[in-house]
Amino acid sequence: MRKKWSMLVTVLAGLLLAGCPAGSTEPLEYRIGVARIGDDYHLFAPVCPGDALAGVRVSDTEGDLSGADDPSLPDASVTWWAAGGPKDPAGRPHEFVRLGDDGPFHHIAVAAGGHQRMPGDFRATTTYTDGHGGELDKSITLRLSAVPTYPAGTDPRQVLYLTRPLGDMGDLARPEQIRSHSDCADPTETPLRQTAGSLRSEAPGRVDGAMLESGAVSWLVPVAPRAAPAEDVAGHLCGNGPGFGALVAAFGREQVWREPEFDVETGAEVRQFAGAYGRITAAEAIDQVDGRFGCTRYTDGTTGYTGTHRIGLPALPGADRHLLYCEESEHGAGRCTLLLARGDILSRLVVHAATGELAQTSARALADDAAAALAG
Repeated sequence: MRKKWSMLVTVLAGLLLAGCPAGSTEPLEYRIGVARIGDDYHLFAPVCPGDALAGVRVSDTEGDLSGADDPSLPDASVTWWAAGGPKDPAGRPHEFVRLGDDGPFHHIAVAAGGHQRMPGDFRATTTYTDGHGGELDKSITLRLSAVPTYPAGTDPRQVLYLTRPLGDMGDLARPEQIRSHSDCADPTETPLRQTAGSLRSEAPGRVDGAMLESGAVSWLVPVAPRAAPAEDVAGHLCGNGPGFGALVAAFGREQVWREPEFDVETGAEVRQFAGAYGRITAAEAIDQVDGRFGCTRYTDGTTGYTGTHRIGLPALPGADRHLLYCEESEHGAGRCTLLLARGDILSRLVVHAATGELAQTSARALADDAAAALAG
């Protein structure tokens, strides 16, 4: 049973940042947030692409809240929980931290709950280093009564976090918004590729096997894609890409179907992309996309999209994980994206149609065939 805390709680999240742009002499600026889900407090700390969460420390501190965000003041804290050394051998960012949860870490210096006094407020401090000698402490003092509370079991990727000292409702933000106000929202287009040796030798053949038969989209005509991508992120939702830590799939293949008189703004089209992961599973790549929900508008290519929302689907035999979401283009057309994962292989179907209803109907119609192809 998780213990309750007391007085002021200081959260010190030490992050090893190894992948930020070379030559940087200034430390990065980050914004962090805290939310309560059930009986647990959750910290969201966006991490620069290629970096890793190295450790977290939670400690009690007694004293006046005034000046609590000043790192130059002496720290009279008593450690409540201290953990470090992420278990993930690839060092991927653990941006969502349930305070007191030992699971993601190898080294537990202090087990959670040794001090059981009840807090009235707490201060969150994250320490970032940029790999070039720069260091930044980010501290905010949070009134416990102001921290947003959600029912147990709520997805931490879908809640609002308190992000500013002694905040009010105007200081609540979703993970997408917190990232956009941090330097880790890096606009770089440099792909984050799989680590050397992580890809399986049989992956290219399994990617080929995940492709639909040319006649599977019977209402459209197969056409040759102009430039088939050899690699791509799982999905482009809300700007998902290298700047947000999204890894690309390798050995990519793409095929396209269109109506005979195709209109680029509202015409019917189906695009399938498949690729392989190694450093992460394909299901985790879909999780990266799922974590990007929350923006009101984004641009993919040259087209803007709004109204993005998830669509429920029953379990698909052959797929470890699936995600279907639909949206409306700035031209009034509908677009639905179906993501499927099996082991290290990802399959993505993007369906364009004149209306959202047509796009969703087409995506649903292709789901079973796409899952069967993925299963081989």
